[in-house]
Amino acid sequence: MVINKTQRFSLRRSRSAMTLIELLFVMGMILLLSGTMYEILRNVQKTFTHSRNKLDILQTTRIIMSGIRNELRNAIDKPEASLLDNANIMNIPVRSDETIVYHFDKKTRRLYRGKKGNMREGDPDIGDMRPFMFDDGQILKFEFDNSYRNSDSFVESELALNSKVWFKVSMTILFTEKFASLSDTEKQKIMNDPNDPRVKQFFMMITPRRVNWLLQATQ
Repeated sequence: MVINKTQRFSLRRSRSAMTLIELLFVMGMILLLSGTMYEILRNVQKTFTHSRNKLDILQTTRIIMSGIRNELRNAIDKPEASLLDNANIMNIPVRSDETIVYHFDKKTRRLYRGKKGNMREGDPDIGDMRPFMFDDGQILKFEFDNSYRNSDSFVESELALNSKVWFKVSMTILFTEKFASLSDTEKQKIMNDPNDPRVKQFFMMITPRRVNWLLQATQ
């Protein structure tokens, strides 16, 4: 079979056209795979960051609650709680000459821990206290309650819990992500919606180990 010049040119052009189509197909597949890999890596990084944030927040919360639990159980006298307009303050006497002070600044929503002498001394300045490793705003609420704040609470505790003395500490925190990374709109939403799934509450009710706390709290 004899192929003339025109047929040869058409055959070469046909081969060139097929090669170009194949090249475009390969480039499209590369772009598609690159986009898919980028999305997978982005989701993996997002999941890792989310999990790391939750772990950091959970560990810090456990450290705080564990420390408060031990100090409350070993208090030598009734802990005192002050709920002020700009701060919540808790004093825990652990020795006759040492009192642990927790100060929650409601404006910055930051928790501090410090020490002073006996319960009658003034609370230390916030600049002399150690802040916990939470970003500003991460703790939404830090509140206290006890069975001896008034006679009604005492009777209610006696009937409902079969325990005359207890001290309750509760923390409401942004659990899933860092507060500082949120937009202003998201921050406002977190503050106004207590049922937001990103918010979690931790609380504990402590009864004393020391007999003198038990006796003084029932008086």
